[in-house]
Amino acid sequence: MNAGLSTEPGTVAPGQIQFFDSIQPPLEAGEYTLSAEQQILDIPGETVKPYISTQQVLIDGPRFSINPSQIHTLYPPANQQGLYDNVLPNIVFNNFSLPWARPIDPAASQQLKGSEAAKDGAGNVIPWMGLLTLYPADLDTTGGTSKVSNPKTVTVSQLAAPEDPKILPPVLGNLFGAEDEKVTVVDLDLSFFQSISPKLSELPFLAHARTVNTGGKILLGMDDDGCFSLVIGNRLPQAGGRNSVFLVSYEGHQDHLRGSTIPGNYTKIRLCLLGAWQFTVNAAQGSFIKLMGDLCEKGRGGVTLFGMPESAATSALSATAKEALEIGYIPLQNNMRQGETATSWYRGPLMPAPTKRDFAYGPYHYSDHAIQYDPEYGLFNHAYSAAWQIGRLLALSDASFSIALFQWRNRYLRAIVANARKVGTDKLQVIAGNEADGMLAAVRSLFTASFRNVDWPQVKLRTSATPDPQLPGVLTEQEKEAMFENDEDPLLVLTKKIKGA
Repeated sequence: MNAGLSTEPGTVAPGQIQFFDSIQPPLEAGEYTLSAEQQILDIPGETVKPYISTQQVLIDGPRFSINPSQIHTLYPPANQQGLYDNVLPNIVFNNFSLPWARPIDPAASQQLKGSEAAKDGAGNVIPWMGLLTLYPADLDTTGGTSKVSNPKTVTVSQLAAPEDPKILPPVLGNLFGAEDEKVTVVDLDLSFFQSISPKLSELPFLAHARTVNTGGKILLGMDDDGCFSLVIGNRLPQAGGRNSVFLVSYEGHQDHLRGSTIPGNYTKIRLCLLGAWQFTVNAAQGSFIKLMGDLCEKGRGGVTLFGMPESAATSALSATAKEALEIGYIPLQNNMRQGETATSWYRGPLMPAPTKRDFAYGPYHYSDHAIQYDPEYGLFNHAYSAAWQIGRLLALSDASFSIALFQWRNRYLRAIVANARKVGTDKLQVIAGNEADGMLAAVRSLFTASFRNVDWPQVKLRTSATPDPQLPGVLTEQEKEAMFENDEDPLLVLTKKIKGA
């Protein structure tokens, strides 16, 4: 992408992310020549030679090291542990054009020509850096050998021309006077590197840029707006051990990646190490499907669907109670506002039986409005009321929604008050005519001063009502005591009473 790009947060809508295949800087890092020519014309009888001047310009950029301040986030987080075996490691940079700041082939002044990347027909820009994921066995030094050497500090000239002739160096071209600059390198077995590195044609898909606007989102500490670049690894971490991720430079290695044929007797390859971090991947207990399938095994619940597992007491239930359990309902203790304790039905959103949406219910203005009552058995059903309350809490947890709701309610209340004042003023003006101002003052005085001296009757709270023991689903005190002494199931006791057993 070479077109002008605005990186302000307002360029995308709140709560949205805009992705870019790549964001190229106006000029890639490299050497350029500025040329200027001035020609003086229309001098009678004289031809003036043009004045020509050239100037060499070096566009510099990160090459052998990365400033840590340019790193925004790492994932998986450094020195953390978790279930990361299904996550490709990635690194996010504050510099939105960093992965494309220089060509992967130093000999190319523009995008590669004649390479595999230029043949895909899409004009994908190849990043010059990438991530390599290494397993514990890759770094194992048992036996005195390892596929990956320990990182070491050398000069740039030693990076470009190693002392060991069996180490394959990058083809860096012009070093622009950086021969004595210190750089961190790592040497890998060449065959191992080619087995884990991406192909040249895969590199464009392992980096992208994004513009983020976190407005309207639950921030959770992640409130950074702007434009970022991201580089992704091509190898999943290994569970059950400590994994390492190397951020390396592929500059000069465009012909050494996986799938390339390398002439010579090289056994190792030298990479410029830009950064590294480690994390521990815990062994997974199993996939979601496996964990849910294990619930069906004997000794682990024996549940074939979402519902309460059957027990010996289930056979003593009535047909209605059995049906309720089979379609996902569970009996729960219900502590009522009057202080009474009863048993009510509840069913969550995950059900073992098909359901049909019924628009005859609702709308509900509060959770208690959604409570359903079965007069035949004297039981309440809290499935809809619980769903209403959960939905309300989820909505209010959204910052943008709750703010918009609060503002809408305030505007609505202000409109009601303004309309009421206008109606009251109009009526008083009709009654009082030209003396409307005096009438308004009299009404205000009546409600603010005169009413204060009135001996208003005190409102007394109702005493706690005791439910009628003859109602279905209500146990007497004697029945409750007997139930507790015999350690009986409240649902069974209620069912027996309702059925008259």
